[in-house]
Amino acid sequence: MTLPHDVAVAFPGHEPSADLRAIGAREDALLEAGDVAGATELMVDTWLGPEADEAAREAVRRMQRHAFEVQLAVDEEFWPLQAEIDLTAIEARCLAVSGRHDVTDFRQIAARLPGLLAHADHVELPWAGHLPSLERPSDTTDLLLGFLRQPAPVG
Repeated sequence: MTLPHDVAVAFPGHEPSADLRAIGAREDALLEAGDVAGATELMVDTWLGPEADEAAREAVRRMQRHAFEVQLAVDEEFWPLQAEIDLTAIEARCLAVSGRHDVTDFRQIAARLPGLLAHADHVELPWAGHLPSLERPSDTTDLLLGFLRQPAPVG
């Protein structure tokens, strides 16, 4: 699955839930049947919260359709590189953002980060899906700027 303008997080070694696997299987079945429009709408519905306006829906629709077209034009699959990561070694401040209407996997991962990173906070946006920066750009920008304006922890 392709995640455009994504502030939601992935996690090393995370095993996808049955729900996330089902979304992926539905996406794959639609694409294998040549139904790019159906797969695109599945992703629009999956990644956006219920309050997303038509402009956000259309932006995700365009990006997702383009991503599918690019992926389908390639003759081979590409798998992400695997690397060992020690999250507890990260000293930088982190704001883990999740949307209340996102897939449970991404919400759970974001909620776990403050327990693993020395200087992490988690905020769950009650109105958001997976793409809050498209759903409410100003609110998301304000949230990020507020976090970045906070003084860095000492020590």
